[in-house]
Amino acid sequence: MKYQDSNSSIDTAKKILKVNHAGEFGAINIYKAQLLIAKLFMRDMKPLLYDFMADEQRHLDIFWQEIQNRNGIKCKSYWLCGIGGFFMGLFSACFGRKGIMACTWAVESVVVNHLKEQLVYLKNSKDIAAYKAVNSILEDEENHRDIGSAQGGKNMLFKPLRFVISSFTELIIRFGMR
Repeated sequence: MKYQDSNSSIDTAKKILKVNHAGEFGAINIYKAQLLIAKLFMRDMKPLLYDFMADEQRHLDIFWQEIQNRNGIKCKSYWLCGIGGFFMGLFSACFGRKGIMACTWAVESVVVNHLKEQLVYLKNSKDIAAYKAVNSILEDEENHRDIGSAQGGKNMLFKPLRFVISSFTELIIRFGMR
């Protein structure tokens, strides 16, 4: 998705921050749901999922701080991301470790692509604060994606799951940017 100047009363940088904030809330809820299943059946995955969730909480705080600096409010997709994320996490965890990693890879692949496009837009628009906020999380999200890939998330059996998750993630981002 190529980011461009907004035609609405909310500028594009503020929309980006709000959508990213909502997405981080969704990611936290993905990991919360996956942890519910992991606590019962995959205890060895708990440390990794807690680490991922801590990163996402830190990202949520970064975006919320920048939104507040701009006198903004939460994105209209905030609760949708949270509820959708929880069910996505729960559903993917039912497929075991590789299901969890397929979910991580699918979500983070979409997110990383959007973050890179956002950085291009924000650099060109000279919004340094928004650029720094987005750039500060990119490495963590790439790391999550790469771990998902390395731990079986790209297994061919999970291609339909990845497709659904990637499509939903893309749809929510586009909805939030309207």
